[in-house]
Amino acid sequence: MGTRTVRFSWIVLLVGLAVLVVGIGLSVGGSADCADVETRAGNKCITYGDGAARTLDEAAAEEHPAAPLTLGLGGLLAAAGVWLVFFADRSVRPATGVGDRIELARRHGWRFADVDRELLADWADNPDFGADQPAYAVLRGSFEDLEFVVFDFRRPGSGSTGTAWVVYLPHPSRTFVEWATAQQPLYRRPLHKVGVRADAIVDIGREQHRSTEPDAVLRQIRALAEIVHRFEAQAAASS
Repeated sequence: MGTRTVRFSWIVLLVGLAVLVVGIGLSVGGSADCADVETRAGNKCITYGDGAARTLDEAAAEEHPAAPLTLGLGGLLAAAGVWLVFFADRSVRPATGVGDRIELARRHGWRFADVDRELLADWADNPDFGADQPAYAVLRGSFEDLEFVVFDFRRPGSGSTGTAWVVYLPHPSRTFVEWATAQQPLYRRPLHKVGVRADAIVDIGREQHRSTEPDAVLRQIRALAEIVHRFEAQAAASS
């Protein structure tokens, strides 16, 4: 996400919250006074002409006419701001370069390589990868004490391209395959197509992932790391 986009998202959120606060103030801060067509007599407001009366407490309880509109507008802006800041997908067209991965490598001391010809040799049993195919735009690092790798690949046969995110287990475990295979509720957005093996869990995208926001590269890594950590926690609790 570019700096301008980040700033705009936060502005929408803050403006929405401000309008929402104003609307709440209008709703609860009714005026304890009589209207223009009324005259005050003690603690009552008497309407000109028909002599109808009401107490000041009843007058104060009336909601400001602009309160509902202000509350609605503030709620919509605040909701839009929350979505823009925390949930909006910053992916861009695959034609965009891999500057996001290069920036992450520079920022965190991770490793980036244009091509890795050995990476996919260990994934020969996965039909999306070809053992003799190289991996491209490879980012390697450590996230929450788990080793990971992000790379682009070309599918055998069709030649279509995609991006894969892999998180490795600290210690390989066949139990992890059985456990993770049964955890379908965990495989939710942003994950696409999850595969597991004794030493790793992988998410395979339908196409190449590109983003103007470096941290968007790690969305899948965070989700996969959460699954691994849940497995570790349950394994430790049962041992």
